[in-house]
Amino acid sequence: MDKIIRYLRDNIFGKTLYTDELSYTLENNTLEGVYSDQIIFSNPVISDYGFNFDMFLSANETVYELDNNNKRYKIRSNHNGISVFRYELAERKSTDEITGIFRLITTTNKNQTAQAIVCGVLGIELKDNELHWTEEQLLYRDQSSSDDRYHPVAFDSKNRFYYENDKVRFEYAGTCYDVDPAMFTRSLSKDIFPRFVAKER
Repeated sequence: MDKIIRYLRDNIFGKTLYTDELSYTLENNTLEGVYSDQIIFSNPVISDYGFNFDMFLSANETVYELDNNNKRYKIRSNHNGISVFRYELAERKSTDEITGIFRLITTTNKNQTAQAIVCGVLGIELKDNELHWTEEQLLYRDQSSSDDRYHPVAFDSKNRFYYENDKVRFEYAGTCYDVDPAMFTRSLSKDIFPRFVAKER
């Protein structure tokens, strides 16, 4: 655990990372999302059993409706705002593994779909100057659909901090699942999201 805390302190905390604008499509190409952000990891709190830290996210995200020619003609939803997420991690005496949770603390985003959502954090590994981990979402969250409504989905992700050209990178590679809210069963969604990479400039 000490090595991971030292890695975060020496390489990650306090740096501003930028995700360049990218786009993705939803609902069989009837919706298009455009996204960019700025991220800062900070506020470490260390205890005898684990550590917490926050992710400050300033996001610009707009979802558009597309016409038959795949041209934007109407804003479906706007997800701009500043949000604070928290990682709460502990070292397990039974396995020597570090596990925990990731959750939203507060937001200015009126359309934030991660409200009251918790992800389990596991598989944390520091190797070759890269810090890897996995996040698995509990229950489900909302996602825009083409009928001016929302449908339930869940996201799992592979995440890592690494260096490229002597600059920090934060990679989020998420997989989307459609969720049956009655049975809490999942099926792989047809919506495929790009790999999000926030970069130190």
